[in-house]
Amino acid sequence: METTKTELKDKVNTDERQIAISVENVKKVYKLYKKPAERVVDALHLMPWKKVPEHHALNDVSFDVYRGETIGIIGTNGSGKSTILKMITEVTYPNEGNIKIDGRVSALLELTSGFDPEFTGRENIYFNASIF
Repeated sequence: METTKTELKDKVNTDERQIAISVENVKKVYKLYKKPAERVVDALHLMPWKKVPEHHALNDVSFDVYRGETIGIIGTNGSGKSTILKMITEVTYPNEGNIKIDGRVSALLELTSGFDPEFTGRENIYFNASIF
């Protein structure tokens, strides 16, 4: 059986590609405290029988991004898009799993800093990228 040029090219590309971002079995759980005092009580284990409600933002998420690739993360509100991006940029950390970064990662579009509502999303990205 003869290998076509396309099959050979695909094989070479997958062998030579370097992983830039690797997300493996990542889980992120947020505890939902009703009052700030509950956070202190929980942290000091003063009432271990009292269970604090939890929100599972991410559960067993895995993917790889290869050098030179561009990805988009889409989903409904509350599906964990911002959470995974915050973990990739090390703003927050996973409860379980690993995130490995080979190279430099920075957030180009963050709604809380440097976002100009007069610009489109693309214009904000170009503007923020020009600063780097």
